[in-house]
Amino acid sequence: MDEEERIIGVFEGRDVGVPFNIRHEYWYHANKAAGTLPPEYAGLGLAEICRAWGASWRCYSGYYVESCVKASYEGVEFAFERVGNRAVVVARTPCGELRRVIAFDQWGLSSQTLEHPVKRVSDFRALECLLKSVRVEFDHAAYERLKRAVGGNGIVSCFFPRTPLQALFLDWAGVPGTLRLLRLERDRVEELMQVIHEHNRRFYEALAKSPIKVLNLGENIDVRITSPRLFERYRLPIYQEVSDYLHGYGKFVHIHVDGYAKQLLPLLKLSGLDGVEALTPKPAGDFALEEMKTALGDEMVVLDGIPYSLFLPHASVEELDRFVARIVELFRGRLILGISDELPPPADVGRVKRVSQLLEKLEGRR
Repeated sequence: MDEEERIIGVFEGRDVGVPFNIRHEYWYHANKAAGTLPPEYAGLGLAEICRAWGASWRCYSGYYVESCVKASYEGVEFAFERVGNRAVVVARTPCGELRRVIAFDQWGLSSQTLEHPVKRVSDFRALECLLKSVRVEFDHAAYERLKRAVGGNGIVSCFFPRTPLQALFLDWAGVPGTLRLLRLERDRVEELMQVIHEHNRRFYEALAKSPIKVLNLGENIDVRITSPRLFERYRLPIYQEVSDYLHGYGKFVHIHVDGYAKQLLPLLKLSGLDGVEALTPKPAGDFALEEMKTALGDEMVVLDGIPYSLFLPHASVEELDRFVARIVELFRGRLILGISDELPPPADVGRVKRVSQLLEKLEGRR
């Protein structure tokens, strides 16, 4: 049984142990760009580095690798102009323009939106025009190339576009802008959310018929932004609908949290989802492992779980050991162990190996 089969086995409820499946792309590319990549990894690919650490790779289509999902927007022209570490992206639709300003880090590997395209209700029409023009195809040749790159030591998966409220928060209007528009123009904003959902359906349809078995609805949720009330009203119905649809095609579906989530934990069980990725317990998050176990029970697969902060050089190695032992004890059988949510560039990579070795010992005592 290779690591892909083990990961799928966890979702299927089979006794396959605890896979150790990580995301380390940003660690690799940031250190490579900064000239701080340890020399022993200079000639290795991402999958080979995972093997050296005793881990497997969770390879997301389009995340520092090519994408096997091809989206195009008919009748829309895009212009990109970059000066230094800032760029202006303009989408020209038959209904008007949408302008976004982005700032990049010193290596161009990550970015932050400084100016969102939707600033007022009058921008909705251009966004709706853009969203309705989308065409989505699955690129089987690109998928096979990603599969070969992973080489059985991990899994190829895919993020969907964010669900409507989160798309407005992070992609289109920003958090303050979205909340202001919801307060002043709720009915019109909810109409726009429906258009975003219809846009996303094109992706659900394309990936439902793809060979990818485990799919991620994306998101990046934090309860300090999305209250339980907003979560219940605008997220749960979407998760339930999309999960039902994709389950009909034999898929497993999870979301990515990655923020404070204590008040949302009880709601996750109502989502219809198969699992949740990047729930981040203390000391990086706002809840304990035991609270997470009480809320989720044995009904959802936990992907990741080890706070990224425990891989930093200043963190206690003993605390990392205790954490790994406890999360395996609580969630074994429904756990795909990993880093919540990624290995940070300054990490002590010896700790990744340490987790792998500790996991072997814990599994050896079964």
